[in-house]
Amino acid sequence: MESTILCMLTSALCLFTWAFGSMAAVENATQSTGHESHVNKTSVNMTDIPYEIRYQYYKEEVEYCWNTFNNSMFTLKYEYWCNWKHIVSIYNELQVYLERSADFLLIGFPNEAAHDTILKAHMHYFKNCSPLFEELQDPPENILFGLIFAPICIIPFLITLVVYKSNTSKPQT
Repeated sequence: MESTILCMLTSALCLFTWAFGSMAAVENATQSTGHESHVNKTSVNMTDIPYEIRYQYYKEEVEYCWNTFNNSMFTLKYEYWCNWKHIVSIYNELQVYLERSADFLLIGFPNEAAHDTILKAHMHYFKNCSPLFEELQDPPENILFGLIFAPICIIPFLITLVVYKSNTSKPQT
């Protein structure tokens, strides 16, 4: 949890530094021409930043998040990588950080960068994890044929019984 908060604060600080640097450049440019800047100096509106720049920054955040996830997984012993009780908090931090960063930067989630990161985590750390139960197999053929043909043989008998009962019953008045 602490690493998630640290990641979020670091990313917010980097983004605000970048945004305020951009605002200072705009202010310098407008001051030299004698026009006042219309940029709000106290807060940054993410919609003012072009999507391509936000997405590029998000990809950098995803890379930082991946490195944090890597470090957390390397501190965990290899034999615990497939134990959900040991990795649930680390995996959750990865997912939450990806989602919150996307929300903060007004980028839809799930997105390609987040999908690729989660897929990379599964391919790198969890590819050798086997399921906890044995995969189900088809039953032997003789049992399978019995299960298929028993209902098929019973259906004509039931139809005959219904027709016979409907012909022999007395109409109710």
